[in-house]
Amino acid sequence: EHFHLFDYDYEYDDEQLVQEIQQQLQSHNSNQMEMIEQMVNRKYELELWREEIQHLKN
Repeated sequence: EHFHLFDYDYEYDDEQLVQEIQQQLQSHNSNQMEMIEQMVNRKYELELWREEIQHLKN
């Protein structure tokens, strides 16, 4: 399941990611700082996944 989620997220480019997060936050009435925070967290998670998969491949 993790890999499925990862594949889904991994295909996203930054612009799509920003749009998706903006949409989510609009419905939650959140501010810009939160949007940036979420994006940074998401990118950090993706980075960890990338390293993990790289490790598994080796």
